[in-house]
Amino acid sequence: MYHRESTSIFKIKRWEGAATLKALYKAYYSKTSRLKPPSEIQRREFAFQLFEFESYVRHISFRDPGELKSYLEANAPRHAYYSVALYQLPDAKSMEEKGWLGSELLVDIDVDNLSGCRELRAVSGLDLVDDACLMEGFKAALRVRRILYRDLGVSSRVYFSGSRGFHIIGYCDYCLTLGREERSEIASYIAGVDLKLEHLIPLKPKKGAPATPTADDPGWRGLIGEYLASRNPGVVLEIGEDELRAIVEELKIPIDMQVTRDPSRLARIIGSINGKSSLLVVEVEDDSFNPTLDLSPFRGEVTVRANVDLEDATILGLKIGFRRGETVDLEAPIALLLASKGIVTPMSGEVWVE
Repeated sequence: MYHRESTSIFKIKRWEGAATLKALYKAYYSKTSRLKPPSEIQRREFAFQLFEFESYVRHISFRDPGELKSYLEANAPRHAYYSVALYQLPDAKSMEEKGWLGSELLVDIDVDNLSGCRELRAVSGLDLVDDACLMEGFKAALRVRRILYRDLGVSSRVYFSGSRGFHIIGYCDYCLTLGREERSEIASYIAGVDLKLEHLIPLKPKKGAPATPTADDPGWRGLIGEYLASRNPGVVLEIGEDELRAIVEELKIPIDMQVTRDPSRLARIIGSINGKSSLLVVEVEDDSFNPTLDLSPFRGEVTVRANVDLEDATILGLKIGFRRGETVDLEAPIALLLASKGIVTPMSGEVWVE
């Protein structure tokens, strides 16, 4: 059982799992000014997963940001989403009744799918991603943003999902009108699906050497040119076909194709808590992202008992590691992240909302 000493300080005396997390989330939503509701909020569908149920509560609409905040304060959900689509009647129960008005372009990157990304699997079903892996995901997100703007004229924003990946949302007038087929083509372009290298660069020209791709070239030739320029500025293309194919594979971004194809998808509300990690969903600004304790709204120190072995890893800027059954003191953001996954059980400590 936890003891609430004031409006934002909790003393943990006995961990009650979801009940304790919900109380902490409720304290956050009652205090926070970090929420950034989407534009045209009255046209959006909202969906939530509450701590009490596995299924999602959907087809909810709000007239203004104040109504949304009141809902979050009252219900303190495990997860909170909004539709990238705009509807005439967002709270209608069927897609036909909602009256689709258009959708923003959503791209989702899960770092699990990035080649070379180091995963920390404590036990089956309970895993973590270290800071280095998150940074690889961020680099991929910036590449997606670059592709959208450079090749499609789409301005976009990058968001940390609060757990294992990043969302990129494209905003443009024509984006709203795109159907599933067009969105599928965009997804395939970003991911490099069925990309034919010989269509980009004549690997065996009849005379001379193939023209070197440059950053000014359109499409994927330009992407390859940017890569080459970053590695060897000003050099002539003198690399073999195998190495060139390896570069193309490295540049492909393994996005979730289904997310981009579907105009009715949901995105996480900026400033909400991701229940898989107890970290915040945040917009990445100024091309700068660092996995630190600032990604959590919670502060304090918590004594935990380890439920599994965890090799030394860097999480939120701190190195951690322990053996099953060991008792260790952790910063509250890390303790709650691990507790959300069942990797540790908090025993005592103080947590407060920043």
